[in-house]
Amino acid sequence: MIMRGTFIFSLLPQPAQACNATVTPDGTAPYNRPDIHGIAVFLPQVLENVEDSPFANLIRVVNKYYPAGRISLSIEPVRRVYLDISDQHADFRFPIMKIRDGADSQTPYQFGHEMLGKVSFVLYSNKAMPLDKAAVLDMANLNKYRLAAPPTNWGFHTDSVVDLERSLKMLNQGRIDGVIWAQEEADFLIRKLRLDHVHRSHFDDYPDVIFLSCNRRGNYVNQVLSKAIAAARASGELARAYAAVHQPYQDWQP
Repeated sequence: MIMRGTFIFSLLPQPAQACNATVTPDGTAPYNRPDIHGIAVFLPQVLENVEDSPFANLIRVVNKYYPAGRISLSIEPVRRVYLDISDQHADFRFPIMKIRDGADSQTPYQFGHEMLGKVSFVLYSNKAMPLDKAAVLDMANLNKYRLAAPPTNWGFHTDSVVDLERSLKMLNQGRIDGVIWAQEEADFLIRKLRLDHVHRSHFDDYPDVIFLSCNRRGNYVNQVLSKAIAAARASGELARAYAAVHQPYQDWQP
């Protein structure tokens, strides 16, 4: 997917205020080249393709306010998106949620300065042993439960979800204790697969952000995209597009 704009932003890179001392080498191309490529994981219902899925349409709105160049997207394997930070062909990655301010200081990447919206995360557990956030965060229970979640620093141990459908099926069978995931993608699969042994509980709402490498290119892309996101938000278009991606928590049970 390629999207074009109509006027030029002039911004200079600033030092990154994040990262765990990891610096990804810049490539040989100019750090301020205007065309930008993002990579993301396949997400049921919200990012199944890069042409007309809700998340792709959201990025298209952002590109409208970044007319200096083109934003292209591709869907890649989980490992490449979240673990291969040295990949110089990816200017930004998504989705990721900002668990807390400064959370990216312990990571080899930096978060975008502007959020796309807020995403509601749900704690999915088995109906035979329903869990809520308080139970998971209880100091007496830390490391007691086997939980699967997106690969980020939650403050407690989780196994990274590589295949959401597989993780939810394991949960439905009682083979793991919980899955923490964004509401829309997980709910879609629960309904589609008729996983009727799953219990839902609201976990928290988090800023939905992009993340970028810790180098001059990452700093530059962070600035120009953050400015475009802020402009799209001010216009009202960002909120309308984001509403097709994520909604506030919906209270229901399978």
